[in-house]
Amino acid sequence: MRATIYLIIATFFLGLNFHLTKIMLKEVNFVEAGFWRFLLGILTLVILGIKNLPSFKLILTNLKGISLTGFIGLFGFNIFFFLGLLHTSAVNAALIVALNPTLTIILSHKILKTSISKIQVVGMVIAFFGATYLVLKGNVTNLNNIRLNHGDILILIANVFFALHHVWVKKYNHTISNLNFTLLTNLCCLVGFSILLSANGVDRITSHTTNFWLAVCGIGCLGTALAYFLWQKGVQMMGPDKAGIYMNIIPLSSALLAFFFNENLYYYHFIGGICIAVGLLISQSATSKSLKTLS
Repeated sequence: MRATIYLIIATFFLGLNFHLTKIMLKEVNFVEAGFWRFLLGILTLVILGIKNLPSFKLILTNLKGISLTGFIGLFGFNIFFFLGLLHTSAVNAALIVALNPTLTIILSHKILKTSISKIQVVGMVIAFFGATYLVLKGNVTNLNNIRLNHGDILILIANVFFALHHVWVKKYNHTISNLNFTLLTNLCCLVGFSILLSANGVDRITSHTTNFWLAVCGIGCLGTALAYFLWQKGVQMMGPDKAGIYMNIIPLSSALLAFFFNENLYYYHFIGGICIAVGLLISQSATSKSLKTLS
């Protein structure tokens, strides 16, 4: 039960990121937006874990897992996702990201040797249908307007990296606390964006508006630090193959949060949300016994 709560809260904050990112990208490019996001995220994680920060020896011991999860799983996902969005539509990107649970289950099966149950597949299909219905705004004829391009390939690569992130969290996060693992993998992202930022330059801090800094605080503290901490904790407890289906909540949470950003809710938001919830409940029924054991 705890794992489920962690994952739902995490996806709620990740859904919030779509709105906060739009605010930030009105004033800066995605490289600078990523830099500020992970800088605030790391500061938040340091404050939360100030009494138990990792030692240099502990970092070296877990360097392989930290590097794979941080540089490839997180930083790789962010870079390819943003680059893909420059060349494709948000609808295309959302539909491809909705495939993440399927990719996670496949990679978990190949790398961690987890089993795939029929009921799990049924729940995944229903949740995917709900996410797709939501993204297409309740009109399946919108599929006719979708044209694949090289931007979609970049989004797909990003999706594979994020699925690998889920698997590697489960595989490598054993000898280090979840908070410190989250801190160090986020630090990998900050290093990556800092290198890119040094080549692109940064605008004067004083040139940014109050709304920009509020968005930075929101995406850094909630959408990065707490979201990744809770997500990785949930994945560690539940397993990547079972936790991955909760990714379908992200478009739903983003739609529900739109109300607070002066955007409207429509019937397809509720229908899509119901399908996602049903899919999660079906999938959950297949894993409840194992979750009780983990709890």
